Amino acid sequence: MHKKILLAYNGSAHSAAALRQAGELAKLAGAELHILGIVVTTGGLVMAQAAGSLDVIEMERVRIEKALEEAAVGLTAAGIQVTTCVRQGEPAAEIIAHARKIHADLTVLGHTDKGLLARWFEGGSVGAKLLAHLPCSLLIATDR
Repeated sequence: MHKKILLAYNGSAHSAAALRQAGELAKLAGAELHILGIVVTTGGLVMAQAAGSLDVIEMERVRIEKALEEAAVGLTAAGIQVTTCVRQGEPAAEIIAHARKIHADLTVLGHTDKGLLARWFEGGSVGAKLLAHLPCSLLIATDR
């Protein structure tokens, strides 16, 4: 059974299913749940940062930290051992690095319905990169 579960979470609607499923699995297995939030420093966020006077990356970091804190409070109240971490960079690389660091048995993330152009703009599918390089099993959660 899983001892350490890594959840890639950003507070969005598509990651809500991943949060629910990772929490349920952690509770059933008595596993540690590590929630990872990633401040993306590739693609549109970096262009928005360069184009304006607002610190868009810092605003995103604060938003993600708040989402992780809210998720952790609910899971901890349910008796789940939770650790949170925020990293900055390209999502697949950060998920893979963190999974290796904590020796995760399972990584959980939510499914998004991004089109071809969005995936190309972001440098390819995060899921495909994870399948090729993740050192543990991968669960893609959906609400379907």
